[in-house]
Amino acid sequence: MRTALGVAIAAVALLSTGGAGVAAPASFQLVFDGKHQANLLHEGSFTTSSLSCPTGTAEDLSIDEATLTAMRQFTCDAGGSFTAKVGPLPAEHGGSGAWQIVAGSGALADLRGKGTFTSLRTGGDPNDPETITFRSTWNGVADLDATPPITAVTHWHAKKLKRPKGAYQVTLALSLTDNGGGRVSYQLELVDPKKPSHSFAFKLGKTATGSVIKSLRIKVGTRIRHVLLKVEATDEVGNQSAFAKTFRLR
Repeated sequence: MRTALGVAIAAVALLSTGGAGVAAPASFQLVFDGKHQANLLHEGSFTTSSLSCPTGTAEDLSIDEATLTAMRQFTCDAGGSFTAKVGPLPAEHGGSGAWQIVAGSGALADLRGKGTFTSLRTGGDPNDPETITFRSTWNGVADLDATPPITAVTHWHAKKLKRPKGAYQVTLALSLTDNGGGRVSYQLELVDPKKPSHSFAFKLGKTATGSVIKSLRIKVGTRIRHVLLKVEATDEVGNQSAFAKTFRLR
């Protein structure tokens, strides 16, 4: 059950009774006033829209050099912490990017969320990175929800077509359930089980009901008897689940 971030963390006693029927995560805003550490990673102070973590300090723990995405820990003055992926890091000097809360501790252990940021350079010489200061403003959603969507195939049927040769009409139904009743984004793909890079069909979408029904026309080689269905599902705060299952064509 989802519980609105500002209420749930501030009043733990209400966790068992509050938030009933909440289907959408709470809006979340954060302002980070940053500067550089000696190794050019970012650190600074922050404020948020959460009553449970209105202020604190943050520092980058590491950076993925391939994507220039930082793993940043936010420590709340009121107690607890959360960790977020933020990137691309240079965009914080002036630009835009994305953030995702991926872990937490203490009262924020189940905090998850995602959104975008915009940043402005507030001082320093752009030719001397160590002197740069900036303000990064986050907007998005967050909630005390670390549970990924529950995924299942509820129906599968493959009908061979007369033409063209190797063509099938595949009808399938998926159950993609979010524990709070919110929307789930999904990606589904039908591939050759022996050559997973060989895709027969690919679809992206969202469901607010937890149910997805698709009718797909595919064309396979004459020797292929099975296809592999791959599904990835993501809820509104970024929790992900995935599965793969092989189905017989004939």
